[in-house]
Amino acid sequence: MDRTGQIKISETIAVLFIFFVLILFGIIFYYKYQQAAFFEKEEELLGAKAIEITLKTLFLPELICSKGAAEPEDNCFDVLKLDSVDKTFRKYADDYYFDLFSYATISVKEVYPGDSSWLLYDKPPLKINRKEPTFFVVSLRDDLTDENKPQYRLGYVEVVAYS
Repeated sequence: MDRTGQIKISETIAVLFIFFVLILFGIIFYYKYQQAAFFEKEEELLGAKAIEITLKTLFLPELICSKGAAEPEDNCFDVLKLDSVDKTFRKYADDYYFDLFSYATISVKEVYPGDSSWLLYDKPPLKINRKEPTFFVVSLRDDLTDENKPQYRLGYVEVVAYS
């Protein structure tokens, strides 16, 4: 009777061991799945943040082309405003623009016919985990030309959002 009791206890211990090993594998699988889902969601949120900052930049009154009281031109930046906005952005970078853009770098680059560039906002975090660049094509209007009509150039806005 002693031997059968020991065998039954050994069987019970073996079944419990296998049960806990299966539970452990399930926990490890769930942890890895949640970790991958977390990183995927973090990447998605960073992309959404970059697009949001790009849209805010495209509609800044400090940059868009306007014709007096008329509606502003879509996807157009005024070169005169780009040349002079640097002081405003630097002066209010921590107060106003940080609330709008958070940790990001925003620059405008002319592609055709010249190769000018303007760094509008540059506030990277101390430790950069990830960065997500987004690009958007804009026209650059220059009113100071030899002719009386404005000259249009081609450029793009580059927004790099950091996490």
